Amino acid sequence: MICQRSFLFAWISLMLMAGPIYAQLKPSEVLVKSKMLFSERNFPEAKSLLIKIGKGTSDYPDAQYYLGRIAVEQKDYEESIRRFENAVNAQPAVVVYHNWLGVMYGVVAMDANPFKQAYLAPRIKNEFEKAASLDPNNLQTQWGLMTYFVQAPGFLGGSWEKSFECADVIARNNPAQGCRALGFIYAAQKKMELAEKEFMEATKLEPANAENDYALARFYQDHENYDKAFAVYEALLKKDPGNRVTAFHIGCMSARCGRQLEKGILYLNQYLVYHPRLDEPSHSGANLSLGLIYEKKGDKPKAKSYYETSLKLEPGMKEALDGLARLN
Repeated sequence: MICQRSFLFAWISLMLMAGPIYAQLKPSEVLVKSKMLFSERNFPEAKSLLIKIGKGTSDYPDAQYYLGRIAVEQKDYEESIRRFENAVNAQPAVVVYHNWLGVMYGVVAMDANPFKQAYLAPRIKNEFEKAASLDPNNLQTQWGLMTYFVQAPGFLGGSWEKSFECADVIARNNPAQGCRALGFIYAAQKKMELAEKEFMEATKLEPANAENDYALARFYQDHENYDKAFAVYEALLKKDPGNRVTAFHIGCMSARCGRQLEKGILYLNQYLVYHPRLDEPSHSGANLSLGLIYEKKGDKPKAKSYYETSLKLEPGMKEALDGLARLN
């Protein structure tokens, strides 16, 4: 079965690559400084400034949006929903507000009980449909709708036909992403040969875009074809030896599958001396993966140390807490 979190990874990755929200005429100095702090991952200081921007001001919608983004980074998903709802209510004509609200409804629904899922499902669909009405060609919106149509049961609006319609829109605007979209749909339908073909076609259409290779590698990884996944990542690293994000992905897969552990340790330590951008994996994730690797190696003190570091960087991280619980 296709991994739901793989859909989520692609979904949020595309959201992070979205362009500017809209051209605000005269943003205040406070908002400008807050955005700069956010881009630098200085979330506490950015938040302290943003919460001072009052309702009814021209900066308020953007302030709520960035407070929502900070809540996402801090894994406070209910809070992110509240902030994105505030942004949508204050400025309903901004596509990215609806996109992020739809995504976070989906994130919360993934781990919710069936009753809450049924409650959230129409809200997810509604936000992406509103965004599509504002900009039918927005790629993030179409990915959101496509993911919903693939994941939702029929009685809540799931539809293979509609998912393919979204993939068509994506393909018209970006052929490589269109192939990736078809790959996701075929994988969900368990048509693995067709899915692999589409993911590989995306890498041929845009050979310089590593996101296409990452999608292919995640497809292999989700279906436990680790040899092929490692081969994709290694080929990328050979073309661009300094790409620390690719090294991070190799390390994380090593931690998950228990293979090539020494290489995983090497690459993850390289990532820890690299300063990731906002749209790149955090150091908390690298520490978590190192904890998993050392746990697999039977080195409990090192595993515990990395789990604890991960929690310092990202308090409440469930996987790190679970790792410490296993070691105690």
